[in-house]
Amino acid sequence: MRIGIDISTVLNHGQDIGAGRYIINLLKGLFEIDKENTYILAGRYITSEHLPAIYNLKSNYPDSKIKFKLYGTTQRKLNLWNRLRLPIELSGFNADLLHCPDFLIPPTLNKNIILTIHDLSFIRFPQFNFPWFVKKYTIEVKRNAKRAKKIIAVSQSTKDDIVSFLDISPDKVSVTYEAADTFFRKLSSKEKKKEVLEKYSIAKKYILSVGTIEPRKNFTTLIKAFNIVKKRNVGFDYKLVIAGRTGWKSEATYTEREASPYKDDILFIGRVSDEDLLQIYNQAELFVFPSVFEGFGLPVLEAMSCGLPVISSNCSSLKEIAGNAGILVTPNDCKEISKQISDILKNEKIKEELKKKSLIQAKKFSWAKTAKKTLDIYKLSLFNNRIRV
Repeated sequence: MRIGIDISTVLNHGQDIGAGRYIINLLKGLFEIDKENTYILAGRYITSEHLPAIYNLKSNYPDSKIKFKLYGTTQRKLNLWNRLRLPIELSGFNADLLHCPDFLIPPTLNKNIILTIHDLSFIRFPQFNFPWFVKKYTIEVKRNAKRAKKIIAVSQSTKDDIVSFLDISPDKVSVTYEAADTFFRKLSSKEKKKEVLEKYSIAKKYILSVGTIEPRKNFTTLIKAFNIVKKRNVGFDYKLVIAGRTGWKSEATYTEREASPYKDDILFIGRVSDEDLLQIYNQAELFVFPSVFEGFGLPVLEAMSCGLPVISSNCSSLKEIAGNAGILVTPNDCKEISKQISDILKNEKIKEELKKKSLIQAKKFSWAKTAKKTLDIYKLSLFNNRIRV
């Protein structure tokens, strides 16, 4: 079987965004278990920055059958290609099926398409996005969902949305959970590097959150909760550290920080490397993730994999991912969030119990399971296609 996978997201945006992590870890998982089928990794790229991560796969998995159909281009040429809808087969791509792991389907003649949909946040919460984005992606994802032979949803919550908002049969959608990268783990005391914290001016104990600075992540509510905790607890000598790149409509979050009487204890440290993020997770006291909506919510599992006590929103996929291992809260209730922060940090017993639960919960998810289930979907799709022929 010749399995085509569109890796354009990784080529152009790297592997430290959600879809990029999904693609890279899925590929690694597939190459670990499948030495029989041939994988054709395809995509157009504007920057060569992320090419090494892709080419290294072949050297890291020498027994796997990996081929590349990668094409350097410019934004202007890419826009023209998309408008003309020239199929990728004209560039020499040929596969029995094509997996499109990030919503979109490139121009192709292939009829056997597997589509991964991570979330429908732009439909559920259009106010969090720009109107042009909502219009464009709503049209494209609806069309692609109808066109695909099979859809992979990364959570039951996402599957329910696909069925409801896109009018897709439940039988067409398979739930295949993601997992944290195995890189994220609990470190020993000797492995922890204080110099990493110094690099980001983190000079005291801290509460951590991770995510792109955008309205859906709900950092404004987290800052308000932090303000309440600081005001009500004399001697509460913690910082709030938020790691993540600046996204769209981020102005309100930064304004909230500037308005805080404790703004000197609220740090936005930007996009950080995985090596630094591992250290930052492991040296935090508590992880808080108040997101209004997530298709999956990888940071929760990453934090749990590092043995952190977790407070998470009780909505969308997050209640599936955190399970009973985390403290679930109403995302926009800053008073409830502040109370849970105080209760955990004041009670060492509760804190230690949550740490243990986190490690157990994280082990329920693995890329080996994801890869196995995805490969089964490939095989079943190809089998059904041959029966129809």
